[in-house]
Amino acid sequence: MTFTSGLFLIGILPFFAIIYNCFRTKKPAARKALLFFINALYLLWGGTGSFLFLCAFSLAVSFLAFLTCKYRNKVVLAGSVFLTVAPLLFFKYTRFVIETINSLTGFHLTAASLFIPTGISFVTFEALSLLVDLYKGSGDKAPSPLHTWLYLCFFPTVTSGPIIQYSEFEKGLLTPGVTEDYTTAIERIAIGLAKKTLVADKLSLLVNYYFDGIAVGSSYSCPGLWIGSIAYTLQLYFDFSGYSDMAVGIGELLGFRIRENFNKPYQAYSISDFWKRWHISLTRWFRDYIYIPLGGNRCPTHRHLANMLTVWLLTGIWHGADWSFLVWGIGYFLLLVSEKYLPLKFTHTPNPVGRIYTLFFVNLLWVPFRAGNLATAGKYLAGMFGGGNLQLEEKAVHFLPLLTAAILLCFPWEKIFRRFRSVRVFSVARGFLFIVLVCWAVCSTTNAAYAPYIYGNF
Repeated sequence: MTFTSGLFLIGILPFFAIIYNCFRTKKPAARKALLFFINALYLLWGGTGSFLFLCAFSLAVSFLAFLTCKYRNKVVLAGSVFLTVAPLLFFKYTRFVIETINSLTGFHLTAASLFIPTGISFVTFEALSLLVDLYKGSGDKAPSPLHTWLYLCFFPTVTSGPIIQYSEFEKGLLTPGVTEDYTTAIERIAIGLAKKTLVADKLSLLVNYYFDGIAVGSSYSCPGLWIGSIAYTLQLYFDFSGYSDMAVGIGELLGFRIRENFNKPYQAYSISDFWKRWHISLTRWFRDYIYIPLGGNRCPTHRHLANMLTVWLLTGIWHGADWSFLVWGIGYFLLLVSEKYLPLKFTHTPNPVGRIYTLFFVNLLWVPFRAGNLATAGKYLAGMFGGGNLQLEEKAVHFLPLLTAAILLCFPWEKIFRRFRSVRVFSVARGFLFIVLVCWAVCSTTNAAYAPYIYGNF
């Protein structure tokens, strides 16, 4: 089951939200039972294997949290961290390691085809944050097995984040906030749904045309490949930010405050500014649990560079088990080092040159990210810079209106809209457009163009 499932949006979510809110300020046991039920239903819909794995994983993390909290010892913490990361390493990276060994040695080792449990990358990071926070003394006692399971399997965030800390989740579980405006929460869900179904899923057709074609040996025009890369840059943003919008909106409906995961990233004026705006919860996690513990920037230059490289190698490999993701991470490392140690004045304050520079390199680095392997990425990039055929493919021409609309949607229109909120005609028109948007987006959930959330694969 996904957020964009018609059954979930029309049948399950409204019914569950109404029942859950009846117990929001009283009967916490009933509230937890309801949350357990919807979490389990959400996971079981995606497969029994993922549900059983996450149950076992949550139970193990609960026990490790108990040990970490009881002893607050570095050896216990290190052992707990290793055991927590081990399933992620096994399920996600076994095949990659074996294929790498085969390519380096000429061996013909084989690996069994392993399924990847739902949200294992995000769940693992949340579990690690719980263990480290307990070690640092953020709580007097470890959460119960039930609370640990509810936290790690929280259905709005389990698939693709945002990554939340246990303290944030516990506050919503034990003392749920009051939703001041249900309309705002519903509107946020609708906007996220529209981003996914009306923009991202439609753009996926053009993105797949170019990237999948290059992977099987097709050749395309230089302008077409640039348009394909720009389409993916937009698809990824609308897909992932759409999911995050829906997660924040659903959390708001249930009294959970989920922090924002995006802040207009394509308006960034430098690469460092971009990563303060893109996937904010992941950036914060790496800062708090990897970068700062390693010493951050309060150390000699060579060590600071090593800390940055470690973070970006881990960021790359977290996203996917292939060398192309490591290249993607190293690319950002080099750009960030350049911004810090070279006199690039245009990256210090908002300006058009900085924004163009940022968008150029962000778009470029999304190519190996989408390609999934170095061979395809190399062919794609060679085609982008190789000149040759300049005749744009008919497929791309058909998508130019959608691409233009998607680009325009990245502009800060909300600043303009705020000025007219009090105008009655504007409010009526906005309400009408909202209803049309919801109906159109819901109808699109049954369209054949639907594609799973991109970050659900990570």
